[in-house]
Amino acid sequence: MLEKREFDKSDFLWRLSSTITIVAGLFSLLVFILIIVNYWMIKRADPVNHELLTYLRVEYANAPEKDEALAQRIRDLDLITRKAFFTSQTHLRIGAWVLLGSVSIFLIAFKNMMRWRPQLPELADVPTADKEFLAYAQSRHLITWAGIGLLAGGMMTSYFSETALTAELLAQPAAAEGGAESAAGAGQAAAAVTAPAWDEMLVNWPSFRGPGANGVAHFTTAPVSWDVESGEGVRWSADLTMPGHNSPVIWGNRLYISSADETVREVACYDTETGDLVWKKTINALPTSPREAPDVMEDTGHAASTMAAHGDLVFALFANGDLVALDQEGNQRWGRSFGIPDNHYGHSSSLLAYGDILYVQYDQAVEPKLHGVNISTGKDAWVAERNKISWASPILAQTTFGPQVILASEQDADGYDPVTGNLLWSVKCLGGEVSPSPAYANGMVFVANEYAVASGVTLEGAEGAVTATVSWEFNELLPEVSSPVGDGDRFYFGTAIGDIVCLDAKTGETLWVEEVEDGFYASPILVGDRIYIADLKGNMYVFRTGSAYEELARFSLGEPAFATPAFMDNRVYLRTPEKLYCIEAP
Repeated sequence: MLEKREFDKSDFLWRLSSTITIVAGLFSLLVFILIIVNYWMIKRADPVNHELLTYLRVEYANAPEKDEALAQRIRDLDLITRKAFFTSQTHLRIGAWVLLGSVSIFLIAFKNMMRWRPQLPELADVPTADKEFLAYAQSRHLITWAGIGLLAGGMMTSYFSETALTAELLAQPAAAEGGAESAAGAGQAAAAVTAPAWDEMLVNWPSFRGPGANGVAHFTTAPVSWDVESGEGVRWSADLTMPGHNSPVIWGNRLYISSADETVREVACYDTETGDLVWKKTINALPTSPREAPDVMEDTGHAASTMAAHGDLVFALFANGDLVALDQEGNQRWGRSFGIPDNHYGHSSSLLAYGDILYVQYDQAVEPKLHGVNISTGKDAWVAERNKISWASPILAQTTFGPQVILASEQDADGYDPVTGNLLWSVKCLGGEVSPSPAYANGMVFVANEYAVASGVTLEGAEGAVTATVSWEFNELLPEVSSPVGDGDRFYFGTAIGDIVCLDAKTGETLWVEEVEDGFYASPILVGDRIYIADLKGNMYVFRTGSAYEELARFSLGEPAFATPAFMDNRVYLRTPEKLYCIEAP
């Protein structure tokens, strides 16, 4: 029951409320202006489209000789631009919360200001019973018609939205082809797929950087010399017409790559013995695919994510967030769309499959997640929340405490249970925009990124109770894109400015640094006691593992190299922007 309020006045409380109202109002206006200015600065500081940075990179790429001063200037400007971009984003988020708080204070203070100096209403006319009845009647009519108007508006909005959605779906006739979205909607059950065992994965090249995506080849018989120009050692080559920076994956006698531009997405399958194109599949839009292509950086492109080959199925993920599963004959088994990632360079994280789960590291600026996707249905078996964006790829490490899926973000290195997706451990040891993936060897996880520090993380404890501790840090030469690899005693990586670095795995001490002709995007692969790595100009370096640099071979691919090669028994499969090669030892 409502109680009658006293008609009190208080000059002190009125002045206090008035002062707070004025101050909060002016402060809110100031914060609003600063948010607008900050938003404008974010647009200017966008590292993807920074005009001067792009100009300098083009100048560096066209320089006849390596210009170290220009390279350093690019790195400095790149660092400043990135810091400005992320600082502005942080300020924008903080400003929004401050604005919400100051506006709330303004409204509360304003209400109290009116409370402590109320004014008696001045009646222009003396109310009578007839006038009061008429006023009530008018109010009822207004409320009734307002309700009818809202109801009609809602129904019309619903009708037109449904009509538009139906038209949009009808405009994509090919979307329902075998996709999980359409199968789920029609109540169809997807056929179960038998997942291959780890032993089968080892003798194939199922993902980026090989089995477990850890950069270690099972076979140790790769050739150490060939000549693309003369054809020496080249078993076959195939021309490529569509762009794609992803690496080849192999299962059995089939090799798979994906390619894409703004309008076309493709998956191609080649015979590993002859190089013949077995099939090429154009990936049609799904019912929930974005209508427009994402804005991506040229170095990333629309098909940077390496596919995963997993027994009878292969999986491909594109920059627009479309994920598809195909069988070995190119028939689409299912498809789903994650939507365009909030990612200013474009999505680059590669796929990894193990058991019944396909791991999709969808680290983006807003609500990053690790999806554990059922390989048979395309639906999430589980989803793990993530903290930060990254461009790195997951690895599957066979640790002493059982298999773990290990990820890196711009803040953390994390270990997950591969079956349940439960977080097993997490260490804050990274910074900047992390693209290199983790490496694991001999109980040690190694993560690194330019503009941050590299860390050797030791895993201890027991299965189900693993602890992770940073044993050492290294902050000199660091990788920007290329991922590291470990041989158990040492970790190796290539930098973006053209250094190959070797660190002691136990201490992080620098064992040697070899300066080469160009920087690295492709990652090193350990093949027995040798490591292969190709720089951006297409020079392949082969050196022996050890505490001193011992080069075994150096030769040119004849084209720039972005993709990491695949190593099988006696063979290397290489992808350049225009060619696909199979190199075979004599």
